Amino acid sequence: MIVHAAELPQGDPVRSLRLVADNTRAGSARSGIVALYEAEFRGVARLAYLLCGDTQQADDLAHDAFVRLYEHWDRVQEPERRLAYLRSIVVNLAHSAHRRKATARRHSHAPMLAVGGAAASAEDEALQRTSRPDVMAALATLPDRQRTAVVLRHWLRMTEGEIAEAMGCSVGSVRTHVARGHQTLAQRLGGIR
Repeated sequence: MIVHAAELPQGDPVRSLRLVADNTRAGSARSGIVALYEAEFRGVARLAYLLCGDTQQADDLAHDAFVRLYEHWDRVQEPERRLAYLRSIVVNLAHSAHRRKATARRHSHAPMLAVGGAAASAEDEALQRTSRPDVMAALATLPDRQRTAVVLRHWLRMTEGEIAEAMGCSVGSVRTHVARGHQTLAQRLGGIR
């Protein structure tokens, strides 16, 4: 970034240099987030969809995750760790959204529309035609932590250590969530694995 002398703030020279350095960091974060967005948005949106079951909400979660990563860009110094951090943000946002829905459902007298219900978008319908609706329906019935662990393990092919980091739990907990999720899915899908 080239800064002309006329653009520098007048006054304390140390403060002026700090402002220039902050602008350089902000430019670096902007270019970094744009590159990461272009490379990873679809994958992050797919992860969000598998966690929440709604295409529009998944896109919103993915966008929110990129915004949050941008806000905390300096927290993750190693570029190779940023994707893992981004996935953790998506997992946390999906859990929060699920809790809000559950709370609204408990306090509402009207039943909530099921995933892919009458108000499904064209994208939802296309995705349901290309995927197995019975698997998606069974996946939607799993508790939050089990669904997250199963999705991260089988759709993203993450290791147990990576899943533990994304979920903020131990590797043993990941194994338990995956095993219980498998058991429930097998029961609901008639033994299909």
